[in-house]
Amino acid sequence: MDEIKQEQIDLMSKLMYNIYKQYKNYQSDAESLFPEGITSTELSIIQIVNERPEIIIKEVSEYLELPGSTLTSAIDRLEQKKLIRRIVSQRNRRSLGLELTDAGREINVIHEKAEQKIGRRILSRFDNSEDRETFLRLLGVLATEIKEENN
Repeated sequence: MDEIKQEQIDLMSKLMYNIYKQYKNYQSDAESLFPEGITSTELSIIQIVNERPEIIIKEVSEYLELPGSTLTSAIDRLEQKKLIRRIVSQRNRRSLGLELTDAGREINVIHEKAEQKIGRRILSRFDNSEDRETFLRLLGVLATEIKEENN
């Protein structure tokens, strides 16, 4: 790897700040769709339970990399909001699973639509599919490297 120049670091810092700020603006637009005041952790739980209906609580904790106490608190709040319920897992009867209520499924649909809107807004900044693919590939490299560095 060749030397990383200070100008590159400075430019990256400015660009990342701007991207972060704009992304937060996009998210705040989407968050207005959630009058229940659902947190990002709660949305992540709803999303993973929707994607993997047979998932047990321990797997949710591992997948989202959340400590048990944080996950338990979030599940408690989701149950109070009547968006999720604990159930005995059909796959492993000794474990508890999670199930979305009808209201939880509705919130997930709204959330997925909001994510689609944000994704389209960001990707529409690129003129062509090749530029979008390059951006997504580089973003994937960055995300993978950051995750591996933090593990």
